[in-house]
Amino acid sequence: MGKRVFSFIIIISVFTSAVFAQKTTLLYAPDDDGKVFTSIEEALKAEKPVYRLKITKLANKDSLPEELFWLTELRELTVKGCKLCRLNQSIGKLSHLQYLNLDHNKLLRLPETIGALRDLRTLVISRNILEELPESIGNLHQLVTIDAWGNPLYVLPHSISDISNTLKILDLRQIPLTKWEYEAMEQLLPKTDIQFTNICECENRRDHD
Repeated sequence: MGKRVFSFIIIISVFTSAVFAQKTTLLYAPDDDGKVFTSIEEALKAEKPVYRLKITKLANKDSLPEELFWLTELRELTVKGCKLCRLNQSIGKLSHLQYLNLDHNKLLRLPETIGALRDLRTLVISRNILEELPESIGNLHQLVTIDAWGNPLYVLPHSISDISNTLKILDLRQIPLTKWEYEAMEQLLPKTDIQFTNICECENRRDHD
C-alpha cells in the first residue's frame, strides 16, 4: 500500500510540474503559439510575428546579422555562448524586447542604444568581459533583473539610480568587489538585492575613471 501511495504521489508531482511549466510560458499575443525559433533564417521566413529567438551559433563573431533587427516584434532574444564580440547599435530597434540574454560571449561593452528597450524586464549579461554599463541603463524603468555575474564590473553608472525603485536583483557573483565598491553600489541601489560572492581583501580602492 505504501509503495502504491508513493507512486501516486510521484505521478501527481510530475503532472503538477508539467502543468506549472506550461503556465510559465508567457504568451504575448492571440497569435502567439509559444514557439522558440532557433535560427534567423527560419524566423525571417515565418508567416506570423516572431516573439522568441534563441541563437547558440554564429558564423560571424564580430556582431549579429543586421537582418535579425527586422524582427521588430521580438519579446525574447537569447544569444548564448556564441563568442560575440560586439552588440549592434541596432539592438535599439527591438523596442518590444522584455528578455535579453547575452550570456557567455566576449562583449566588452553594451551600446547606448540599449536604453531604447523600454519594455525590458530581464537583462542577462553574465560571463562576458564587461567593465561598465551604459549610462542609458537608467532609461529602462521596467527592468527588474540584471544578471551580470562573472564580469569585471566594479562600478555602476550613476544613472542606474534612476531605476532603483524597479530593479529588484543585481547579480554580481564571482566578481571580487572591495568594500568601498560594494558600498558605492548600495548607495546607488538601496532597494536592490545586490548579490555577491564575497568582499575581497584586495586594495579597498581601485583606479576608477
